[in-house]
Amino acid sequence: MTPASKNALPFVLFEAGKGLYAVSAGFVREILLLPVVVRVPNAPPGIRGVVNVRGRVLKLVDLRVVLGAASARSEVDGLIQLLQEREQDHRNWLTELDACVRERRPFKLARDPHKCKFGLWYDQYRNQEQSIQAVFFRMALRKMEGPHRIIHACADDVLNLAQSGDFEQALGLLQKRQNCELAAMVKLFEESRGILKDSCREFVIVLANGAKEFAMCADSVQSVEHIPIENIETDGIGGTNWQVAQRAKTRQTVLLLKAGFLFANGAAN
Repeated sequence: MTPASKNALPFVLFEAGKGLYAVSAGFVREILLLPVVVRVPNAPPGIRGVVNVRGRVLKLVDLRVVLGAASARSEVDGLIQLLQEREQDHRNWLTELDACVRERRPFKLARDPHKCKFGLWYDQYRNQEQSIQAVFFRMALRKMEGPHRIIHACADDVLNLAQSGDFEQALGLLQKRQNCELAAMVKLFEESRGILKDSCREFVIVLANGAKEFAMCADSVQSVEHIPIENIETDGIGGTNWQVAQRAKTRQTVLLLKAGFLFANGAAN
């Protein structure tokens, strides 16, 4: 916590998606890990459901969705689905190679490991900035590089053997790749999906203003800090939703969410 001063206001700073946000500490009642969420039929998109916080049933606002982005849960679910599809792609790739050898027909799928759907996605993903929470996920993906490269490289060897008439050896080599490298990739895909599921641990910030009370999702809660008044913009860039500010020490940009915006989306009946 930064030292308080008469010219600084206390805020709770938290992350939601790629943004850093803050709410006045005066509205914050407690912060906890996301409890079980109960879905509410026909709820607005920004209301994920309700949660039980020490016997109080509160609306759960998904700030990401309110701001027009995907929720953290849906992002993780989408990534898990993508990994399932890329795993099946490689099962299908080897099955097609086997069929091409047996049926004496050309093999037309990508032989370059950077040109298959997984390779294209992975090369883009590893060049993006990632959060510390994703480090184990990145490590699991990195382990796939070796077996993934070997699987794609086997196409030339298998097809050359088949072209020379040595079909038995070609199919034997293909079987070896299925038993070794494909099996290793399948295990790593499963490990990666498990890491994603375990890493999606959102926080809940319980906010109250008089009798109005609700809960709001946060990817992570960074700190409680005092932001100098002179670091808060007053030119109305954020309208009625937020104000732009800078942290005292790092000068990092923070969006200060206004009470009217918060409680209109959360506690309003």
